[in-house]
Amino acid sequence: MDQNGQVPPFEPEEFARVEAAANIVGKSPADFVRDAALAAADDPFVKALGRARDRVPQLAEVFATLDTPAADTSTASWPDPAPLGSRDLHGSQHGHAA
Repeated sequence: MDQNGQVPPFEPEEFARVEAAANIVGKSPADFVRDAALAAADDPFVKALGRARDRVPQLAEVFATLDTPAADTSTASWPDPAPLGSRDLHGSQHGHAA
C-alpha cells in the first residue's frame, strides 16, 4: 500500500494470475485481494511477528544490562564427536573392544 492507502496496480502478468485465482473462487479481483489481505492479517504467524517486533527492544534492554563476559573458546575442548553408546560400554566391560 502506498501512503494514501491505495494498492499499487499489478503488472499485467500479476493481474492475470490474480484474476484467474479470483475466477476460481467466484470473486472479483478486488474482493479476492481484499479477502486475501484480511486473511493474511489474521494469520497467527503475522500476529506473532508483530508481537516480536514489540518485544525485541525490551529484550535488548534486558540483555544489555547483563554483565556476562564472553566465553573464552581458545582453551575450550570440543566434545567427543562419537560418544560411546550403551552397547559399546557393555562390550568393553566383557573384554570385547567396540
